[in-house]
Amino acid sequence: MPEKRDQIDPAGLTTEMEAISDDVKKRREVDHTLARFSAVHDELAEQERQRKERRQKLMPWKVEHDEEATVYTPPVDGAEDLETPPRRARTAKHSKVVRAVKVLSLTAAVLVFLATGLGWGAMLYVDSKFTEIDALNTNSAAVHEAEKQLGDENFIIVGSDTRAGAKAEDGVGDANAEPGARSDVLMLAHIPADRKRVVVVSVPRDLQITRPACEEWNSETGEYTGKTLPEEKGVKANEAYADGGPKCVSTFMTELTGLTINHFVSVDFNGFKGMVDAVGKIKVCVPKVMDDGELGMIFDKPGQYDIDGQKALDYVRARHVKNEEFGDYDRVTRQQKFLSSLLRTALSTEMLLNPGKLNNFLNAFASSAVGQNIGVKDMLTLAQSLQGIEAGRVSFVTVPHETSEGPTKSNDDNIEMLKLDETKALFQAIIDGTPLPDETPDATQPPAGTPETAAKPAGPKQGKVIDPKGLKIQVYNGDEDNGGAAGRTTNALGELGFEVVASGNSPVPVGKTVIRYGTGGEDAAFTLAAAIPGATLEVDEAQGGAVTLLIGPGWDEKIVAPQPNGTAEPGKAAPPPDLSIVNAGKDPCA
Repeated sequence: MPEKRDQIDPAGLTTEMEAISDDVKKRREVDHTLARFSAVHDELAEQERQRKERRQKLMPWKVEHDEEATVYTPPVDGAEDLETPPRRARTAKHSKVVRAVKVLSLTAAVLVFLATGLGWGAMLYVDSKFTEIDALNTNSAAVHEAEKQLGDENFIIVGSDTRAGAKAEDGVGDANAEPGARSDVLMLAHIPADRKRVVVVSVPRDLQITRPACEEWNSETGEYTGKTLPEEKGVKANEAYADGGPKCVSTFMTELTGLTINHFVSVDFNGFKGMVDAVGKIKVCVPKVMDDGELGMIFDKPGQYDIDGQKALDYVRARHVKNEEFGDYDRVTRQQKFLSSLLRTALSTEMLLNPGKLNNFLNAFASSAVGQNIGVKDMLTLAQSLQGIEAGRVSFVTVPHETSEGPTKSNDDNIEMLKLDETKALFQAIIDGTPLPDETPDATQPPAGTPETAAKPAGPKQGKVIDPKGLKIQVYNGDEDNGGAAGRTTNALGELGFEVVASGNSPVPVGKTVIRYGTGGEDAAFTLAAAIPGATLEVDEAQGGAVTLLIGPGWDEKIVAPQPNGTAEPGKAAPPPDLSIVNAGKDPCA
C-alpha cells in the first residue's frame, strides 16, 4: 500500500517529488554535516579576527605576525540534480570514510556540549565561592539626577582589614590582636553607560565624616543585629564599616556622592594577594627607602621593583613609613599608583583572553570577597565592554580634603576634614561626564571637519582657564532669600583679579547658580567656573561676548583662585581645582 503524501519525508524526495534511494539520502546527510562544519569554521575564524583586533587595540606596540591565511571553501550544494550522472556504487573504502565522518560529527557535538557544560559549571563553581551579603540601599532619596545615570555602573570597593581566618604565614596579624573589621581601603569606581572612561575616587580611612544612622553590624558573624545606631558626627571614615557594615558604607557613599550605587565588593588581605599573583609581577617605583614602623623594612633602597602579592600588600598597607610626612594620604597615593600599574599590567598580559590567568584571578577574588551584584557573568560582561578602553581614560582621584591642626604640633593627631563643596562639585562633574585633569580625550569622537561635526551649528568653542586679571564679567543675584550676595561676590571676585562691570539683583529668580556666556566669552566663562566650584556653564548666544554669573539658591558663596583643570562642556559642571589625581596612562617610573 503506497504511503500517504503527508507521511512522506520531503528530504527523501527529488525535485520532481519522486522518492530517491537510501544512498543518496546518506550522501546528503554527509554533505549537510560538512556544510555545518564549514559554517562553524567560518564563525571561529571571525572570532579569531575580532580577538586579534582587540589585542591590537590593547597592545598597539606589539606586531602581529601573519599566520597562514584561512582558505574558505564554497558552500556545499545540498540539492540533487536529476540530470547529474549516477554516482559509482560505494566501495568499502568509501563506506569507512562515511562512518568516520559520522563519528567525527558526533565527537564534535559531544565536545561542544562538554565545553559549554564545563564553562557553565566553572562559572557556577566560582559563583558559589562568593559570599553574598545585603549591602545596597535601593531607591535612596540621596541619588542626584538619576535620569543622567541610567546605564552607569558604580562600585563601592572596600579593602577590609579583618584578620579572621588569617594564618601566621600570611603576615597580617590575627583576630585576637586585631579584632573586628574596618575599611582599610574605601573607593568608589564609576563607569558611565558608554563605557568610555573609569573614575576611581578614594576616601582616606582617617577622614572625619558624619556617619549616617545605620543598623548595627557584627563583623564576626557577618550579620546585622537589628539594633539601630544613631547618626554620629566626627567619626573616621573606616568606622562606618566597623559599626554598620556594608549597608552603612553604601548609605554614607550615596549621600556623599549622589550616585546610584549598584555594586558592592569587600576583599580581605588574602584575596588581594591572590589577585595580584594571578595577574603577575607588578612594577612599582620607590623614590626612597621604605621602612614602616609596624611592617618593618619593605624596600631598603630606592628604585624600580617587580613585586608579588605579599610585597604588594605591604606596599599598599603601610601607614607608618618613617620618612613619609602625610601618613594615610601618602598611602592613598601609593594605592592609586599601584592600581594604575596593576591595570596596565592586566591590559598588557591580556588577562581577559588568557583562561588560566582569568581563572586564577576569579578564584582568588571569589574565595576572599563578599558583596552584592558581583556575579561572574555580570563581571565578565562588564569587563568585556571595557576591553578597548585606553589606560589614559582611567583616573584615580582622592576626595577633596584639608588638614586641621590637632591638639599638638605633631602630625599624629591632625584632623582630616572633608571639603564638602569641592566634593559635591567633583561628583557633579562625574555625573555630567566632564573630563578630569590629564584625562586622555575620547578618541571615538569624530574629528573636526567630518560630516558629523560639520552638520552642527556654529557656536562657542571649548574654553580654557586663564589668568583672571582683567576679565570682564557681570554678577547678578537670582536668590531673593540671599540679600547682598551680588555685592559680596563682586568684592571676592575683584580680589582675584576679575573686573565686575555690572552687578545687582536679577529680575528673574534662577533655580541654581549658573554662568551664562556666548561666542567670544569662552575663556572668561571657564575661568569663572574654575573659581566657583559647582557652578554650571550655560551657552546663551544672547550674551554676545559677555559673561554673567547668576547666583542661585543653596550657594555657600565660596570662591577659590582658578587653577587649570578639567574643562566642562556647556550645561556640565567643572571639577574643583587642585584635585589629587593619578592617571593610569602615565607611567609613575617614567
